[in-house]
Amino acid sequence: MFNGTIQSIYKPLTLGFVLIFGLMLLSHVGDAADPEVWFSFRGKGNVVEDASGNGNDGRIVGGAKRVASKEGPYGMGIELSKDLDQYIEFDYLMTDPGTVEFWFKPYWNGGDAGTFRLFDANNAVVFFSFGKGAVIGERENEFHFAVEDAPDTDYYLAAQAADVVKKDQWMHVAATWDFGGSAFFYIDGEEIATAKGFAGFPAFHESPRIGGNNKFKYRATTSGAHGVIDEFAIYSEALSQKDIQKDMEILVSDVEPHGKIAVTWGEVKDNR
Repeated sequence: MFNGTIQSIYKPLTLGFVLIFGLMLLSHVGDAADPEVWFSFRGKGNVVEDASGNGNDGRIVGGAKRVASKEGPYGMGIELSKDLDQYIEFDYLMTDPGTVEFWFKPYWNGGDAGTFRLFDANNAVVFFSFGKGAVIGERENEFHFAVEDAPDTDYYLAAQAADVVKKDQWMHVAATWDFGGSAFFYIDGEEIATAKGFAGFPAFHESPRIGGNNKFKYRATTSGAHGVIDEFAIYSEALSQKDIQKDMEILVSDVEPHGKIAVTWGEVKDNR
């Protein structure tokens, strides 16, 4: 009688615990941010499919080409030369808050002379970019995330380029921003620099570019990316450092499409 009573109480409690735990897990997955743009650079032709499912497809300009970006997990990447007229362009307006992250294998060392532009949403008035050197002859010793607010205040979240950029070695680059708070710059999942005090969020170029340079030549550089970029993503929220580290693990280790079928972001979430 006593054992039967215990069992009758225990079973509902166990079932209730399992249901609650399951709901907690589902709510955690549901809270995970989805990218607005995600390029894994798989496929063919001059169209780069946006695997986020949001339709922000890119256009390959100037002969940039897909390459096997690494033996193993990275699949295909996009190889960009020094040419300023070689880039990936896509239609997207940067939002506040936001995050940009990508993998990069440079064909140059951080201590090399010159300036390199990896990503550029500059327009004729304000700048927003990743690279080495702010403009030709300026800050060439820095590898940074450079951004400007509406009142024309410049922010450079930087590391010494010679310390962090190594020829033919993959690095993960990420930046987050919230113009009501702070911006952060990460390399290989580690915080490198932060800044705060931003004022109004300006309107950046409606067709940002991976590699090359902005068509207005604002904050001009000597070179484009000159390397391989892979798993490029933009979010419309500021990811945490933990989120960025998780993306590094997921997009490198867990997502390896087989054959010619592109992996979508929904499939990535299923693998979390």
